[in-house]
Amino acid sequence: MKNKRFLILSFLICMLSTAHAWAGHVVWVDFSGFNLNKWSSVNGNKPPQASDLAAIKRQVIANMTEDYATFDVVITTAKPANGRFTRVKVLSMDSDGGNSFGCAGGSCCEKGDCTGIGSFNEMMESALEVYSGSFADDGNFTGSNATTARIANGISHTASHELGHVLGLDHCNAADDAITIGCDDAFTDTKDMNVNFHTMSSGASWGLTMPQRATRDRFFSVHSERRVLESAVQLRNHFAPLANLDGDAGKKADLTYGRLSSPNVMQWFERNSSGSAFGNFTTWAPDAGNAGDIFLTGDVNNDGRADLVYGRIEATNQVTWFVRLSNGSGFGDFTTWAEDAGDSGDIFRLADVNNDGRADLVYGRPLDENTVRWFVRKSNGSSFGNFTTWAEDAGDVGDLFFVADVDKDKKADLVYARAVSPTEVTWFVRRSDGTKFGKLETWNTDAGNDGDLLYVGDANGDGKADLVYGRVNSSFGVTWFFRPSTGSSFGNVTTWANDAGDAGDLFRLGDTTGDGKLDLLYGRPLGMASLTATPDLTLVRWFGRSSLGTSFSDFSIWANDAGDEGDCFP
Repeated sequence: MKNKRFLILSFLICMLSTAHAWAGHVVWVDFSGFNLNKWSSVNGNKPPQASDLAAIKRQVIANMTEDYATFDVVITTAKPANGRFTRVKVLSMDSDGGNSFGCAGGSCCEKGDCTGIGSFNEMMESALEVYSGSFADDGNFTGSNATTARIANGISHTASHELGHVLGLDHCNAADDAITIGCDDAFTDTKDMNVNFHTMSSGASWGLTMPQRATRDRFFSVHSERRVLESAVQLRNHFAPLANLDGDAGKKADLTYGRLSSPNVMQWFERNSSGSAFGNFTTWAPDAGNAGDIFLTGDVNNDGRADLVYGRIEATNQVTWFVRLSNGSGFGDFTTWAEDAGDSGDIFRLADVNNDGRADLVYGRPLDENTVRWFVRKSNGSSFGNFTTWAEDAGDVGDLFFVADVDKDKKADLVYARAVSPTEVTWFVRRSDGTKFGKLETWNTDAGNDGDLLYVGDANGDGKADLVYGRVNSSFGVTWFFRPSTGSSFGNVTTWANDAGDAGDLFRLGDTTGDGKLDLLYGRPLGMASLTATPDLTLVRWFGRSSLGTSFSDFSIWANDAGDEGDCFP
Protein backbone atom coordinates (compact mmCIF):
# COMPACT_ATOMS: atom_id res chain seq x y z
CA MET A 1 0.00 0.00 0.00
CA LYS A 2 1.30 3.41 -0.89
CA ASN A 3 2.22 5.73 1.95
CA LYS A 4 -0.45 8.20 0.92
CA ARG A 5 -0.80 11.42 2.86
CA PHE A 6 -3.27 14.16 3.55
CA LEU A 7 -2.53 17.08 1.31
CA ILE A 8 -0.41 19.47 3.36
CA LEU A 9 -1.72 23.01 3.38
CA SER A 10 1.56 24.76 2.74
CA PHE A 11 2.79 27.09 5.41
CA LEU A 12 3.60 29.45 2.55
CA ILE A 13 -0.11 30.27 2.52
CA CYS A 14 -0.39 33.53 4.38
CA MET A 15 -2.65 33.96 7.38
CA LEU A 16 -5.20 36.67 6.70
CA SER A 17 -5.21 39.39 9.28
CA THR A 18 -8.39 41.41 9.33
CA ALA A 19 -10.99 41.15 12.07
CA HIS A 20 -12.92 37.88 12.04
CA ALA A 21 -16.47 37.51 10.85
CA TRP A 22 -17.48 34.75 13.20
CA ALA A 23 -21.12 34.28 12.36
CA GLY A 24 -22.66 31.03 11.16
CA HIS A 25 -21.27 29.52 7.99
CA VAL A 26 -22.73 27.62 5.02
CA VAL A 27 -20.77 24.86 3.27
CA TRP A 28 -21.80 23.87 -0.25
CA VAL A 29 -20.61 20.38 -1.18
CA ASP A 30 -20.43 20.52 -4.98
CA PHE A 31 -20.62 17.05 -6.55
CA SER A 32 -20.88 18.29 -10.15
CA GLY A 33 -17.34 17.01 -10.89
CA PHE A 34 -17.81 13.66 -9.14
CA ASN A 35 -18.75 10.29 -10.62
CA LEU A 36 -17.96 6.63 -10.02
CA ASN A 37 -15.95 6.02 -13.20
CA LYS A 38 -12.86 5.30 -11.06
CA TRP A 39 -14.71 2.43 -9.37
CA SER A 40 -15.40 -0.60 -11.57
CA SER A 41 -17.73 -1.99 -8.93
CA VAL A 42 -19.62 -0.71 -5.93
CA ASN A 43 -21.58 -2.65 -3.28
CA GLY A 44 -21.04 -6.35 -3.82
CA ASN A 45 -18.86 -6.07 -6.95
CA LYS A 46 -21.80 -4.80 -9.00
CA PRO A 47 -21.31 -2.03 -11.55
CA PRO A 48 -21.98 1.39 -10.02
CA GLN A 49 -25.59 2.53 -10.17
CA ALA A 50 -27.19 5.96 -9.98
CA SER A 51 -28.46 4.94 -6.55
CA ASP A 52 -24.87 4.35 -5.42
CA LEU A 53 -23.90 7.87 -6.42
CA ALA A 54 -26.91 9.30 -4.57
CA ALA A 55 -26.12 7.22 -1.47
CA ILE A 56 -22.52 8.46 -1.40
CA LYS A 57 -23.65 12.07 -1.62
CA ARG A 58 -26.11 11.62 1.25
CA GLN A 59 -23.49 9.89 3.41
CA VAL A 60 -20.87 12.59 2.79
CA ILE A 61 -23.34 15.24 3.97
CA ALA A 62 -24.19 13.11 7.02
CA ASN A 63 -20.53 12.56 7.93
CA MET A 64 -19.58 16.21 7.59
CA THR A 65 -22.69 17.22 9.55
CA GLU A 66 -21.51 15.00 12.41
CA ASP A 67 -17.93 16.26 12.14
CA TYR A 68 -19.06 19.87 12.59
CA ALA A 69 -22.14 19.16 14.72
CA THR A 70 -21.11 21.45 17.56
CA PHE A 71 -20.67 24.51 15.35
CA ASP A 72 -23.07 26.89 13.62
CA VAL A 73 -22.27 25.35 10.23
CA VAL A 74 -24.84 24.21 7.64
CA ILE A 75 -23.75 21.51 5.16
CA THR A 76 -25.77 21.43 1.91
CA THR A 77 -25.60 20.25 -1.70
CA ALA A 78 -27.46 23.37 -2.90
CA LYS A 79 -25.34 26.34 -3.95
CA PRO A 80 -26.12 29.26 -1.62
CA ALA A 81 -27.90 32.14 -3.26
CA ASN A 82 -26.66 34.65 -0.71
CA GLY A 83 -23.96 35.38 1.83
CA ARG A 84 -20.57 33.92 2.53
CA PHE A 85 -20.04 30.23 1.94
CA THR A 86 -17.37 27.63 1.30
CA ARG A 87 -17.50 25.47 -1.80
CA VAL A 88 -16.24 21.90 -1.32
CA LYS A 89 -15.46 20.78 -4.87
CA VAL A 90 -15.52 16.96 -4.92
CA LEU A 91 -13.64 15.65 -7.97
CA SER A 92 -13.16 12.12 -9.36
CA MET A 93 -9.59 12.74 -10.47
CA ASP A 94 -6.42 11.89 -8.61
CA SER A 95 -3.68 14.38 -7.80
CA ASP A 96 0.08 14.27 -7.28
CA GLY A 97 0.31 10.73 -8.61
CA GLY A 98 -2.44 9.62 -6.27
CA ASN A 99 -0.71 10.95 -3.17
CA SER A 100 -2.83 14.01 -2.52
CA PHE A 101 -6.40 13.73 -1.35
CA GLY A 102 -7.41 17.38 -1.07
CA CYS A 103 -6.23 20.95 -1.06
CA ALA A 104 -7.29 24.26 0.44
CA GLY A 105 -4.48 26.52 -0.80
CA GLY A 106 -2.97 27.69 -4.06
CA SER A 107 0.35 25.88 -3.73
CA CYS A 108 -1.36 22.49 -4.00
CA CYS A 109 -4.62 23.23 -5.75
CA GLU A 110 -5.11 21.09 -8.86
CA LYS A 111 -7.95 23.03 -10.49
CA GLY A 112 -7.24 26.49 -9.13
CA ASP A 113 -10.38 26.67 -7.01
CA CYS A 114 -8.80 26.82 -3.54
CA THR A 115 -8.68 30.02 -1.51
CA GLY A 116 -6.41 29.34 1.49
CA ILE A 117 -6.35 29.25 5.25
CA GLY A 118 -8.88 31.49 6.97
CA SER A 119 -10.34 32.55 3.63
CA PHE A 120 -13.96 32.00 4.74
CA ASN A 121 -13.58 35.33 6.47
CA GLU A 122 -12.26 37.31 3.54
CA MET A 123 -14.48 36.68 0.54
CA MET A 124 -18.05 35.80 -0.35
CA GLU A 125 -17.07 32.38 -1.76
CA SER A 126 -14.14 30.43 -0.36
CA ALA A 127 -13.23 27.05 -1.81
CA LEU A 128 -11.34 23.78 -1.46
CA GLU A 129 -10.87 20.65 -3.57
CA VAL A 130 -11.17 16.92 -2.82
CA TYR A 131 -9.51 14.33 -5.12
CA SER A 132 -11.47 11.12 -4.64
CA GLY A 133 -9.60 9.34 -7.41
CA SER A 134 -6.44 9.32 -5.30
CA PHE A 135 -7.76 6.49 -3.16
CA ALA A 136 -9.92 4.69 -5.74
CA ASP A 137 -7.31 1.99 -6.45
CA ASP A 138 -6.39 1.31 -2.82
CA GLY A 139 -7.41 -2.09 -1.44
CA ASN A 140 -9.45 -0.45 1.29
CA PHE A 141 -11.78 0.93 -1.39
CA THR A 142 -11.76 -1.82 -4.05
CA GLY A 143 -13.34 -5.26 -4.46
CA SER A 144 -15.60 -6.10 -1.54
CA ASN A 145 -14.39 -2.87 0.11
CA ALA A 146 -15.89 -0.77 -2.69
CA THR A 147 -19.00 0.24 -0.79
CA THR A 148 -20.89 3.49 -0.81
CA ALA A 149 -20.15 3.96 2.91
CA ARG A 150 -16.38 3.51 2.56
CA ILE A 151 -16.14 5.76 -0.50
CA ALA A 152 -18.16 8.42 1.33
CA ASN A 153 -15.87 8.09 4.36
CA GLY A 154 -12.79 8.68 2.24
CA ILE A 155 -14.33 11.80 0.70
CA SER A 156 -15.78 13.23 3.91
CA HIS A 157 -12.63 12.78 6.00
CA THR A 158 -10.68 14.82 3.46
CA ALA A 159 -13.46 17.39 3.00
CA SER A 160 -13.79 18.00 6.75
CA HIS A 161 -10.02 18.31 7.07
CA GLU A 162 -9.65 20.82 4.24
CA LEU A 163 -12.69 22.74 5.49
CA GLY A 164 -10.82 23.07 8.78
CA HIS A 165 -8.08 24.89 6.86
CA VAL A 166 -10.54 27.26 5.21
CA LEU A 167 -11.98 28.01 8.68
CA GLY A 168 -8.52 28.98 9.89
CA LEU A 169 -6.88 25.79 11.18
CA ASP A 170 -3.43 24.52 10.31
CA HIS A 171 -2.17 21.03 11.03
CA CYS A 172 -1.15 21.94 14.55
CA ASN A 173 -4.24 23.84 15.62
CA ALA A 174 -5.57 21.33 18.11
CA ALA A 175 -6.17 22.52 21.65
CA ASP A 176 -4.63 19.33 23.03
CA ASP A 177 -2.06 18.84 20.29
CA ALA A 178 1.55 17.79 20.75
CA ILE A 179 4.55 19.43 19.13
CA THR A 180 5.20 17.12 16.21
CA ILE A 181 7.45 17.03 13.18
CA GLY A 182 6.70 19.99 10.95
CA CYS A 183 4.48 21.72 13.51
CA ASP A 184 4.89 25.09 15.14
CA ASP A 185 2.24 24.61 17.79
CA ALA A 186 0.54 27.69 19.17
CA PHE A 187 -0.13 25.84 22.42
CA THR A 188 3.31 24.65 23.45
CA ASP A 189 2.23 23.57 26.92
CA THR A 190 0.06 20.78 25.56
CA LYS A 191 0.61 17.15 24.78
CA ASP A 192 -1.74 14.57 23.35
CA MET A 193 -0.83 10.99 22.54
CA ASN A 194 -3.49 10.79 19.82
CA VAL A 195 -2.21 13.44 17.42
CA ASN A 196 -2.84 11.34 14.30
CA PHE A 197 -6.58 11.10 14.89
CA HIS A 198 -7.69 14.73 14.93
CA THR A 199 -9.58 16.30 12.07
CA MET A 200 -6.40 18.19 11.23
CA SER A 201 -4.31 15.02 11.64
CA SER A 202 -1.20 16.71 12.90
CA GLY A 203 1.03 13.72 13.51
CA ALA A 204 4.34 13.29 11.74
CA SER A 205 2.63 11.32 8.95
CA TRP A 206 0.26 14.24 8.37
CA GLY A 207 -2.72 12.00 8.25
CA LEU A 208 -4.83 8.95 8.84
CA THR A 209 -3.94 5.50 7.60
CA MET A 210 -5.88 4.17 4.64
CA PRO A 211 -7.94 1.76 6.80
CA GLN A 212 -8.86 4.72 9.04
CA ARG A 213 -9.90 6.79 6.03
CA ALA A 214 -12.28 4.06 4.95
CA THR A 215 -14.04 3.86 8.32
CA ARG A 216 -15.70 6.27 10.74
CA ASP A 217 -13.30 6.41 13.68
CA ARG A 218 -15.18 8.44 16.31
CA PHE A 219 -11.96 10.03 17.41
CA PHE A 220 -11.93 11.78 14.04
CA SER A 221 -13.64 14.82 15.51
CA VAL A 222 -13.28 18.57 15.81
CA HIS A 223 -13.32 18.37 19.62
CA SER A 224 -9.56 18.98 19.73
CA GLU A 225 -9.75 21.95 17.39
CA ARG A 226 -12.78 23.51 19.01
CA ARG A 227 -10.71 25.98 20.98
CA VAL A 228 -9.41 27.45 17.74
CA LEU A 229 -12.61 27.11 15.72
CA GLU A 230 -14.58 28.94 18.42
CA SER A 231 -12.70 32.07 17.40
CA ALA A 232 -13.86 31.59 13.79
CA VAL A 233 -17.46 30.37 14.02
CA GLN A 234 -19.82 30.37 16.98
CA LEU A 235 -21.17 27.24 18.61
CA ARG A 236 -24.40 25.76 17.21
CA ASN A 237 -27.63 27.54 18.19
CA HIS A 238 -25.74 30.01 20.39
CA PHE A 239 -28.43 32.52 19.41
CA ALA A 240 -31.25 30.60 21.16
CA PRO A 241 -31.46 29.62 24.85
CA LEU A 242 -32.38 26.05 25.76
CA ALA A 243 -36.17 25.73 25.71
CA ASN A 244 -38.90 24.33 27.95
CA LEU A 245 -40.04 21.28 26.00
CA ASP A 246 -42.39 19.47 28.36
CA GLY A 247 -44.40 22.52 29.43
CA ASP A 248 -43.94 21.92 33.15
CA ALA A 249 -45.44 24.50 35.48
CA GLY A 250 -41.98 25.61 36.55
CA LYS A 251 -41.06 26.52 32.96
CA LYS A 252 -37.65 24.90 33.33
CA ALA A 253 -35.52 24.58 30.19
CA ASP A 254 -34.79 21.01 29.13
CA LEU A 255 -32.06 19.37 27.06
CA THR A 256 -32.88 17.86 23.67
CA TYR A 257 -30.56 16.43 21.05
CA GLY A 258 -30.78 14.74 17.67
CA ARG A 259 -28.65 11.83 16.50
CA LEU A 260 -28.26 10.57 12.96
CA SER A 261 -28.85 6.84 12.59
CA SER A 262 -28.70 7.23 8.81
CA PRO A 263 -28.47 10.23 6.47
CA ASN A 264 -32.27 10.47 6.36
CA VAL A 265 -33.11 9.50 9.93
CA MET A 266 -32.53 11.82 12.88
CA GLN A 267 -33.57 10.40 16.25
CA TRP A 268 -34.47 12.87 18.99
CA PHE A 269 -33.93 12.46 22.71
CA GLU A 270 -35.00 14.66 25.61
CA ARG A 271 -33.95 15.06 29.24
CA ASN A 272 -36.29 17.01 31.50
CA SER A 273 -34.83 19.50 33.92
CA SER A 274 -35.66 18.88 37.58
CA GLY A 275 -34.27 22.29 38.50
CA SER A 276 -30.98 20.79 39.61
CA ALA A 277 -30.23 18.10 37.00
CA PHE A 278 -31.23 16.69 33.63
CA GLY A 279 -33.13 13.42 34.11
CA ASN A 280 -33.07 10.16 32.22
CA PHE A 281 -33.43 10.37 28.46
CA THR A 282 -36.61 9.55 26.64
CA THR A 283 -37.06 9.22 22.89
CA TRP A 284 -39.13 12.11 21.61
CA ALA A 285 -39.04 11.25 17.90
CA PRO A 286 -37.58 8.12 16.25
CA ASP A 287 -37.29 9.85 12.88
CA ALA A 288 -37.47 13.64 12.53
CA GLY A 289 -35.30 15.34 9.97
CA ASN A 290 -32.36 14.61 7.69
CA ALA A 291 -28.65 15.32 7.75
CA GLY A 292 -28.11 18.94 6.71
CA ASP A 293 -31.49 20.18 7.93
CA ILE A 294 -31.60 23.41 9.96
CA PHE A 295 -32.95 22.59 13.44
CA LEU A 296 -34.58 25.15 15.74
CA THR A 297 -36.82 24.95 18.79
CA GLY A 298 -39.55 27.34 19.92
CA ASP A 299 -43.19 27.49 20.95
CA VAL A 300 -44.93 28.08 17.62
CA ASN A 301 -48.52 27.43 18.79
CA ASN A 302 -48.59 29.17 22.20
CA ASP A 303 -49.26 26.10 24.34
CA GLY A 304 -46.26 26.64 26.63
CA ARG A 305 -44.21 23.84 25.09
CA ALA A 306 -41.29 24.36 22.71
CA ASP A 307 -41.66 22.53 19.41
CA LEU A 308 -39.16 21.10 16.93
CA VAL A 309 -38.89 23.24 13.79
CA TYR A 310 -36.63 22.30 10.91
CA GLY A 311 -35.84 23.68 7.50
CA ARG A 312 -34.73 21.58 4.55
CA ILE A 313 -32.72 23.19 1.77
CA GLU A 314 -34.39 21.75 -1.33
CA ALA A 315 -32.64 23.98 -3.86
CA THR A 316 -30.72 27.23 -4.09
CA ASN A 317 -33.92 29.28 -3.76
CA GLN A 318 -36.13 26.94 -1.75
CA VAL A 319 -36.19 25.99 1.93
CA THR A 320 -39.14 23.92 3.14
CA TRP A 321 -40.08 24.16 6.83
CA PHE A 322 -41.54 21.37 8.96
CA VAL A 323 -42.86 21.43 12.52
CA ARG A 324 -43.35 18.65 15.04
CA LEU A 325 -45.40 19.97 17.93
CA SER A 326 -44.44 18.96 21.45
CA ASN A 327 -47.16 17.12 23.35
CA GLY A 328 -45.18 17.25 26.58
CA SER A 329 -43.70 13.78 26.22
CA GLY A 330 -42.65 13.69 22.58
CA PHE A 331 -42.60 15.46 19.22
CA GLY A 332 -45.68 14.59 17.18
CA ASP A 333 -46.07 13.90 13.48
CA PHE A 334 -44.57 16.45 11.13
CA THR A 335 -46.61 19.00 9.27
CA THR A 336 -45.36 21.33 6.56
CA TRP A 337 -45.50 24.93 7.75
CA ALA A 338 -43.96 26.61 4.68
CA GLU A 339 -43.23 25.10 1.26
CA ASP A 340 -40.79 27.82 0.27
CA ALA A 341 -39.49 30.18 2.95
CA GLY A 342 -35.97 31.42 2.44
CA ASP A 343 -32.96 30.65 0.27
CA SER A 344 -29.85 28.61 0.81
CA GLY A 345 -27.45 31.04 2.51
CA ASP A 346 -30.11 32.93 4.47
CA ILE A 347 -29.79 33.43 8.25
CA PHE A 348 -32.67 31.73 10.08
CA ARG A 349 -34.01 32.53 13.55
CA LEU A 350 -37.16 31.67 15.51
CA ALA A 351 -38.67 34.24 17.91
CA ASP A 352 -41.95 35.91 18.85
CA VAL A 353 -41.61 39.31 17.20
CA ASN A 354 -45.25 40.48 17.58
CA ASN A 355 -46.16 39.40 21.15
CA ASP A 356 -48.86 36.88 20.31
CA GLY A 357 -47.12 34.06 22.21
CA ARG A 358 -46.14 32.19 19.04
CA ALA A 359 -42.57 32.00 17.74
CA ASP A 360 -42.25 33.33 14.19
CA LEU A 361 -39.81 32.48 11.40
CA VAL A 362 -37.31 35.31 10.97
CA TYR A 363 -34.66 35.25 8.27
CA GLY A 364 -32.01 37.57 6.96
CA ARG A 365 -30.72 37.60 3.39
CA PRO A 366 -27.21 38.92 2.73
CA LEU A 367 -27.47 40.80 -0.55
CA ASP A 368 -23.89 42.04 -0.54
CA GLU A 369 -21.09 42.61 1.96
CA ASN A 370 -22.90 45.54 3.60
CA THR A 371 -26.58 44.74 3.11
CA VAL A 372 -28.72 42.18 4.94
CA ARG A 373 -32.47 42.28 4.30
CA TRP A 374 -34.79 40.80 6.92
CA PHE A 375 -38.08 38.96 6.43
CA VAL A 376 -40.66 37.58 8.86
CA ARG A 377 -43.27 34.87 8.41
CA LYS A 378 -45.60 35.01 11.39
CA SER A 379 -46.88 31.82 12.97
CA ASN A 380 -50.65 31.46 12.99
CA GLY A 381 -50.42 28.31 15.11
CA SER A 382 -50.54 25.89 12.19
CA SER A 383 -48.23 27.41 9.57
CA PHE A 384 -45.84 30.24 8.84
CA GLY A 385 -47.72 32.86 6.85
CA ASN A 386 -46.72 35.03 3.92
CA PHE A 387 -43.46 36.88 4.24
CA THR A 388 -43.20 40.57 4.93
CA THR A 389 -40.05 42.66 4.83
CA TRP A 390 -39.06 43.86 8.29
CA ALA A 391 -35.80 45.66 7.46
CA GLU A 392 -34.43 46.59 4.05
CA ASP A 393 -30.86 46.84 5.34
CA ALA A 394 -29.89 45.73 8.83
CA GLY A 395 -26.37 44.43 9.31
CA ASP A 396 -23.35 43.38 7.29
CA VAL A 397 -22.18 39.99 6.08
CA GLY A 398 -20.20 38.52 8.97
CA ASP A 399 -22.21 40.22 11.72
CA LEU A 400 -23.57 38.01 14.49
CA PHE A 401 -27.39 38.15 14.69
CA PHE A 402 -29.78 37.54 17.60
CA VAL A 403 -33.52 38.05 17.93
CA ALA A 404 -34.39 38.74 21.58
CA ASP A 405 -36.53 41.10 23.66
CA VAL A 406 -34.06 43.69 24.97
CA ASP A 407 -36.59 46.34 26.07
CA LYS A 408 -39.23 44.23 27.89
CA ASP A 409 -42.13 44.90 25.55
CA LYS A 410 -42.50 41.15 24.88
CA LYS A 411 -41.58 41.57 21.22
CA ALA A 412 -38.24 40.12 20.14
CA ASP A 413 -35.87 42.69 18.66
CA LEU A 414 -33.07 42.36 16.12
CA VAL A 415 -29.68 42.54 17.86
CA TYR A 416 -26.37 42.25 16.05
CA ALA A 417 -22.68 42.40 16.83
CA ARG A 418 -19.82 43.52 14.62
CA ALA A 419 -16.15 42.91 15.31
CA VAL A 420 -14.40 46.11 14.27
CA SER A 421 -11.01 45.12 15.70
CA PRO A 422 -9.55 42.14 17.59
CA THR A 423 -10.51 43.77 20.91
CA GLU A 424 -13.61 45.74 19.95
CA VAL A 425 -17.15 44.53 19.20
CA THR A 426 -19.90 47.05 18.49
CA TRP A 427 -23.53 46.18 19.26
CA PHE A 428 -26.60 47.39 17.37
CA VAL A 429 -30.34 47.02 18.03
CA ARG A 430 -33.40 47.48 15.83
CA ARG A 431 -36.52 47.23 17.95
CA SER A 432 -39.60 45.35 16.84
CA ASP A 433 -42.84 47.33 16.77
CA GLY A 434 -44.79 44.21 15.80
CA THR A 435 -44.67 44.97 12.07
CA LYS A 436 -41.02 45.78 11.40
CA PHE A 437 -37.56 46.22 12.88
CA GLY A 438 -37.11 49.94 13.49
CA LYS A 439 -34.33 52.46 13.28
CA LEU A 440 -30.73 51.60 14.04
CA GLU A 441 -29.55 52.13 17.63
CA THR A 442 -26.00 51.64 18.85
CA TRP A 443 -26.17 49.90 22.22
CA ASN A 444 -22.45 49.59 22.94
CA THR A 445 -19.38 50.55 20.93
CA ASP A 446 -16.98 48.20 22.73
CA ALA A 447 -18.40 45.09 24.40
CA GLY A 448 -16.40 41.91 23.94
CA ASN A 449 -13.50 40.78 21.82
CA ASP A 450 -13.35 39.22 18.40
CA GLY A 451 -13.60 35.47 19.05
CA ASP A 452 -15.55 35.67 22.33
CA LEU A 453 -18.49 33.32 22.81
CA LEU A 454 -21.48 35.66 22.60
CA TYR A 455 -25.02 35.16 23.94
CA VAL A 456 -28.05 37.41 24.37
CA GLY A 457 -30.74 36.59 26.94
CA ASP A 458 -32.23 37.61 30.27
CA ALA A 459 -29.69 36.47 32.85
CA ASN A 460 -30.72 38.74 35.76
CA GLY A 461 -34.48 38.17 35.62
CA ASP A 462 -35.64 41.71 34.86
CA GLY A 463 -37.39 40.76 31.62
CA LYS A 464 -34.82 42.36 29.34
CA ALA A 465 -32.32 40.31 27.32
CA ASP A 466 -28.76 41.00 28.42
CA LEU A 467 -25.34 40.49 26.87
CA VAL A 468 -23.37 37.51 28.21
CA TYR A 469 -20.01 36.50 26.79
CA GLY A 470 -17.25 34.03 27.50
CA ARG A 471 -13.55 34.49 26.81
CA VAL A 472 -11.13 31.59 26.52
CA ASN A 473 -7.98 32.39 28.49
CA SER A 474 -6.33 28.97 28.51
CA SER A 475 -7.11 25.33 27.83
CA PHE A 476 -8.90 25.11 31.18
CA GLY A 477 -10.03 28.67 31.78
CA VAL A 478 -13.06 30.54 30.40
CA THR A 479 -14.06 33.86 31.97
CA TRP A 480 -17.67 35.01 31.69
CA PHE A 481 -18.78 38.64 31.51
CA PHE A 482 -22.19 40.26 31.85
CA ARG A 483 -23.59 43.56 30.58
CA PRO A 484 -27.21 44.27 31.58
CA SER A 485 -29.75 45.68 29.20
CA THR A 486 -30.91 49.08 30.46
CA GLY A 487 -33.65 49.16 27.84
CA SER A 488 -31.56 51.48 25.69
CA SER A 489 -28.02 50.08 25.91
CA PHE A 490 -25.87 47.24 27.18
CA GLY A 491 -24.42 48.65 30.40
CA ASN A 492 -21.22 48.34 32.36
CA VAL A 493 -19.39 45.05 32.42
CA THR A 494 -19.12 42.78 35.46
CA THR A 495 -17.39 39.42 35.73
CA TRP A 496 -19.84 36.62 36.45
CA ALA A 497 -17.39 33.71 36.59
CA ASN A 498 -13.61 33.66 36.48
CA ASP A 499 -13.28 30.00 35.56
CA ALA A 500 -16.38 28.33 34.16
CA GLY A 501 -15.75 25.65 31.58
CA ASP A 502 -12.81 24.55 29.50
CA ALA A 503 -11.71 25.56 26.04
CA GLY A 504 -13.61 23.30 23.69
CA ASP A 505 -16.69 22.79 25.86
CA LEU A 506 -20.13 23.17 24.27
CA PHE A 507 -21.69 26.19 26.00
CA ARG A 508 -25.38 27.12 26.14
CA LEU A 509 -27.61 29.40 28.19
CA GLY A 510 -31.03 28.31 29.45
CA ASP A 511 -33.35 28.87 32.40
CA THR A 512 -32.97 25.35 33.75
CA THR A 513 -34.08 26.31 37.28
CA GLY A 514 -37.27 28.07 36.22
CA ASP A 515 -36.58 31.28 38.14
CA GLY A 516 -36.66 33.56 35.08
CA LYS A 517 -32.87 33.89 34.87
CA LEU A 518 -30.76 32.18 32.20
CA ASP A 519 -28.17 29.79 33.60
CA LEU A 520 -24.84 28.66 32.10
CA LEU A 521 -24.64 25.05 30.88
CA TYR A 522 -21.70 23.30 29.27
CA GLY A 523 -21.06 19.84 27.88
CA ARG A 524 -17.72 18.05 27.75
CA PRO A 525 -16.72 14.66 26.31
CA LEU A 526 -15.95 12.34 29.22
CA GLY A 527 -12.26 11.96 29.86
CA MET A 528 -11.33 15.56 29.01
CA ALA A 529 -10.13 16.24 32.53
CA SER A 530 -6.56 16.63 31.29
CA LEU A 531 -4.80 17.29 28.03
CA THR A 532 -3.35 13.80 27.93
CA ALA A 533 -6.70 12.08 28.40
CA THR A 534 -8.33 10.15 25.59
CA PRO A 535 -11.92 11.38 25.38
CA ASP A 536 -14.96 9.20 24.91
CA LEU A 537 -16.81 11.16 22.25
CA THR A 538 -19.94 9.05 22.69
CA LEU A 539 -20.40 10.29 26.26
CA VAL A 540 -20.89 13.99 27.05
CA ARG A 541 -21.03 15.19 30.67
CA TRP A 542 -23.03 18.37 31.36
CA PHE A 543 -22.25 20.97 34.00
CA GLY A 544 -24.49 23.79 35.19
CA ARG A 545 -23.91 27.12 36.90
CA SER A 546 -27.11 28.82 37.99
CA SER A 547 -27.58 32.54 37.55
CA LEU A 548 -27.72 34.30 40.92
CA GLY A 549 -28.69 37.55 39.24
CA THR A 550 -25.25 39.00 39.91
CA SER A 551 -23.00 36.05 38.97
CA PHE A 552 -22.98 32.40 37.99
CA SER A 553 -22.88 29.95 40.90
CA ASP A 554 -20.39 27.17 41.50
CA PHE A 555 -20.78 24.30 39.07
CA SER A 556 -22.74 21.13 39.63
CA ILE A 557 -23.06 18.07 37.39
CA TRP A 558 -26.37 18.06 35.54
CA ALA A 559 -25.88 14.84 33.56
CA ASN A 560 -23.06 12.34 33.50
CA ASP A 561 -23.92 11.06 30.05
CA ALA A 562 -26.20 13.10 27.81
CA GLY A 563 -25.47 13.03 24.13
CA ASP A 564 -22.69 12.33 21.67
CA GLU A 565 -20.07 14.68 20.27
CA GLY A 566 -21.71 14.27 16.85
CA ASP A 567 -25.25 15.05 18.05
CA CYS A 568 -27.20 18.20 17.21
CA PHE A 569 -28.14 20.29 20.26
CA PRO A 570 -30.67 22.91 19.06
